[in-house]
Amino acid sequence: MSVSFHLCQPGGGASCGACCGLYNFRDHSRAALTRRLTAQTERLSRAPHTPEAYGEAARELTANRDAPALFPIVRVCPLLGFLDAEHQRVGCLGHPRVTGGVDLRDCGVYRATVCESFTCPSFGWLTDAQARLVQAACADWYLYGLVITDVEFVRGCLKLLEWELGGPASPDVLRERPDSLAAVRRLFALKETAPGRDGQATVFGRFAHDTEGEPTPRSLDYAALGTRAAPEDDVVLCLGYTPPDAPALLAARALVRDHVRAVAATFPA
Repeated sequence: MSVSFHLCQPGGGASCGACCGLYNFRDHSRAALTRRLTAQTERLSRAPHTPEAYGEAARELTANRDAPALFPIVRVCPLLGFLDAEHQRVGCLGHPRVTGGVDLRDCGVYRATVCESFTCPSFGWLTDAQARLVQAACADWYLYGLVITDVEFVRGCLKLLEWELGGPASPDVLRERPDSLAAVRRLFALKETAPGRDGQATVFGRFAHDTEGEPTPRSLDYAALGTRAAPEDDVVLCLGYTPPDAPALLAARALVRDHVRAVAATFPA
């Protein structure tokens, strides 16, 4: 099990900056991150392509950041920005392919050698077919990065679909059927659109931070909620829900189930 193509810049509208700390803020909404990326892009566009100028800009952007990191252990790189005028693709503004040949990645929070060799867990934990489905269904920088880095969310959605269909749900088949792909996009887009996630300010998907600011996995306290586990719960947690009571949990489960059934409905009876 492994991915054969480049997850960071796969093309087709998808790009990812998650390893650069893109989503590592309490407010990681599309609007908030667009503002931050725009500011970083504009500041670096005025900097000459030298280590001194980029280093100064990076320090300035870090010092003037408008919010602290949600998880302090996860570094937030000020060199991340938009690679195109339309703001449709994110990436490293210090990469030699962006600067015209000068490697300025050492000016960020990681050494260039780290950036060059790093692969996120999704490279090894997703299958090639699963990753290509995410690329096709989430063809924009914001949603793609949220989904491709959440292996349990992708696996959980596909597992629920298999249970609904009563058999295998091939990612390749989903990708090749326009109506199925559109329904999968709506399912994956719950990462952005799911309502009523009051705990989203202090959690990120399945993770919250402990007293030291370290990411720690979350779970549901079924005894306190007065209910039992259900197949949808892994996806509910990945969406960032922290249900305070059984009705809230049931509502979150129903939301996930309805979207899974909408994908299943695109298959012939």
